[in-house]
Order: sequence, then structure tokens, then C-alpha cells
Amino acid sequence: MTKRFFSLVFVVAMVLGLVPLSTYAQDDKPFEGMKVVVVTQEGRSIGGPVEDFAPQWEEMTGGEVELQQFAFGDLFEKMITAFETGSGAYDMLIFPADWAGDFMAAGYLEPISEELQAKVNWDDVIPLYSDRIVAWGDQVYALPYDGDSHMLYYRKDLVNNEEYAAEFEAEYGYPLAEPVTWNQYIDIAKFFNGKEVVLDTEGNKGPIYGTMEAQKRNAQSYWVYLSHAAGYGKVPGNPCFFFSCEDMTPQVNNPGWVRALTEYVEIGQYGPPEMVNWDVADTRVYYPSGMSVFNIDWGDVGPISIDPEASVIKGLVGFAPLPGGDQYWDYVAGEWVTPESGVNRAPFIAFGGWIIGVAADSDVKEAALDFAAFMADPEMVKQLAVTGGTGVNPARFSQFEALDLWIGAGFDEESATDYLDAVLSGINDPNAVLDLRITGSAEYLQTLDVEIARAIAGEVTPQEALDNVAQQWNEITDRLGHDAQLNQYRAAVGYTME
Repeated sequence: MTKRFFSLVFVVAMVLGLVPLSTYAQDDKPFEGMKVVVVTQEGRSIGGPVEDFAPQWEEMTGGEVELQQFAFGDLFEKMITAFETGSGAYDMLIFPADWAGDFMAAGYLEPISEELQAKVNWDDVIPLYSDRIVAWGDQVYALPYDGDSHMLYYRKDLVNNEEYAAEFEAEYGYPLAEPVTWNQYIDIAKFFNGKEVVLDTEGNKGPIYGTMEAQKRNAQSYWVYLSHAAGYGKVPGNPCFFFSCEDMTPQVNNPGWVRALTEYVEIGQYGPPEMVNWDVADTRVYYPSGMSVFNIDWGDVGPISIDPEASVIKGLVGFAPLPGGDQYWDYVAGEWVTPESGVNRAPFIAFGGWIIGVAADSDVKEAALDFAAFMADPEMVKQLAVTGGTGVNPARFSQFEALDLWIGAGFDEESATDYLDAVLSGINDPNAVLDLRITGSAEYLQTLDVEIARAIAGEVTPQEALDNVAQQWNEITDRLGHDAQLNQYRAAVGYTME
């Protein structure tokens, strides 16, 4: 039995022992003969737990689960087409929270009752995820499953190493340490890129890359770019980031965003040449193999980095909030501002998490809601969050409070504490940037994705790329209805007119 399989068996045993049958099966096989069709992205991340635990729910309830998975780049189109055509193809959807405007506002999802909320212990969910991510207006339309925000991973054995400290300070004029600004991040990546270092816990030596960031088109790379842009484009005290809340003017091509894209393109010089074709699924394989100093990703890399079956750098990884900008562009004043602290921290709540909704037109609605609650059960997601490869990150108070849970999964106490602190600091930061959650969000971001890829390929300059995006965003807004989109955006970020 491999360690990975043993880990899965352990999770199954924990869930079996902690989820009482009566929670889901009020009658004897209440969903006998009913099939719940579940749709999500392809691969083990997010969909894997459905495969693993659906048989347990089927045994308890008599229902059947069919899982359909599609490449992430095709997923939105599959889901929205089913809704718009009324095909009823899917009963339960596990989807990105930033598609709420298209799914919730349009009435395609079944409201989540207070009874169902109580079943999954709603008070345990961090308010960011229980009050905003899964709701539209005052109505909840989905169950929280995964808590997402970007963070920084770094090789603390290299960055906090006296062997390199003097050389780095002599070259860059400041101490080598965990980067606080994006400038420092780039300097450190450049310093280590190609340097002969200890690569793993076995003491093997070889050249290392400076960083590893997903840059593949039609995947999830644009969220990584947006993490760079947040530090340069988010104005403290102003919740409006993607658009102006006064008149819906796109901010995507202002100087802050352009500087971020310029640096995102530059980063390619300090990573593997193949990085331009890597999605986060690829970086989650290669970063734990000891190939680079830095990695930007969601919380998934934490559990993967301590899995001896997947990682050769267990215990060598540091966890930190995203760096920020040494300046930010104040689009209202039309000028660069240097913060008194020297850094504009603006953690990006990228994606917002995978959430679980049930189609309002489902023929097996009650069964689908029941299976949704089964997958979103507090004990279920608690175990999934500490298991590498599930795609589930912490979103509940209980997940952060149970340090023993993380230590039991393989973290040492210092790493567990640092990891949880890094995640929480992003979630709780008052200057954090929420992802785009309005009708058409997938279309807006798809246009950004295309132009980012063109900039990386050298077809256009960063300014030209983002000017193209701004023009297309205006066209999308006008087509969907300018005033309606403006009102949605204001509501999504909590903006009120004075």
C-alpha cells in the first residue's frame, strides 16, 4: 500500500467516523433510483473527492452520482450552455465563486435554505466565504467547499541563509529576507536564478530557478497576474479595483496594471522556459520537486509540500502573504502614491473558492442538495484541506483552530503555524481584493487571458495588451447593460455612493 493510498484510506475512515448516517439519510434509502449528475473541472483536484466519497453517500441514501469533468477552459461554457438552453444536463455544480453573477443573478441556482445551512454548521464558516462568496444580495445560492486566496511559497532554507546574505546585500543594497514588495521578489528571483544550491532534503546540489508562476493561456494563469496587479492597482480604502465605481471605467490599463504586466512578463526570465505552457497543476508538481525558490499559488501547495510522496522539500518551504507594491496608482488622483509603510499590501482573494450549487431546474433537486451538503460537511472539508491534491483549502474557523490536524497530516508545528497565518493574513487584510463577481465575469477575464498571452509572446507591449482589454471590457459592459453592470459591481465590492 503506497503512502498516498494510505492517506486516502485515513481520510475515508475519518469521514466515516465523523459524519453520522442520520445526517443524510432520514428515511431508508430516501433517494433510491435517483441519479445526481455532478459537473466540475477535470482532474483529481476538486473532482477527486466526489469520486472518492460518492460511494459512501450512495450506500447511505440509495442515490447514484455521475461525475462529469471538463477542462477548466471549457467548464464555464459547458455550465452556462446547460442553463441557457434548459437542457437540465447537470444537477450539482462545483464552480468558481466568481461566476456568481452569471449563475446566481440569473436565477439558475436553487436557494440554500437556512435548514441546509444549519446542517453544514454555517457559523463555522469564515464570513468572507459565508456572507459574500456564496451569496447574491441577501440570498445564499451555494455551499462553501473551498477557501481560496493567493499566497507566496519560498525556500526558507535559501532565503534565510547566511551563506547568501552578504552576497545579496552587496549586490542589491538591502538584506536578503522574505520579500515584502514585488521589487524584492524579483530581485531575489533574479539573484538565485541559475545559482548552484542545495535542492532538497537529501542535500543534492544543482542549479535552481528563481521562481515558478503559471503562465499558460486558457487555464488559470491570469489570476497569478492579477495578484501582481493588486499591489500596484488597489487603492487603500477604495474597494473598486477592476472598474471605477463612479462610471464603470475599466482600470485594467492604468499605470499600476501595466507595471504589473511588465513584471509578470519579466518573471519568465527567472523561471523554467517551459513555464509559459504551465498551469497551476504543473507548478504543483514541479515546485515540490525543488526546481525553484518561489511559487505563487493558492493554499494547495502547503499540503503537497509536506507529502513525502510528492515533495523533496518537506520542511524547507516558507509560507507568506503576497508581496505588495512599493507604490500604487491612485486612479482617482491620477498619480503614483508611495505608502508610508513602504508597501501596499493587497492580497488577492483569487477565484474566491470552489463552491457547490444545485441547478434550479434539476429533476432530483432534493437528492442533489443532500449530496451537496454531504460534500460540504465540516468534517469532510476539514480532512480534505489537509490532504494534498484535493484542491480544497481552509475556509472554516475550525480548520484554522485545529493545529493538531495539520501536524497530524505531516506539517511540523512551525510550518503549520506559518501556513495558517499566511492564509489568514490574506483573508483578513482590510485592503484585500475580491475577485470579479458580476455577470460576464468569465468573458471579461477571458479577454484579459488572451491579451496577457500575447504580451508574454511579445506580440504586443503590456500597454497595448491592456488597452485592448479595456476596449473589449467596455464593449462587454455596453452589451450587457452599462447601468446594470455598474450596479452589480458596486454591490459586489460593497461600494455605496456618498
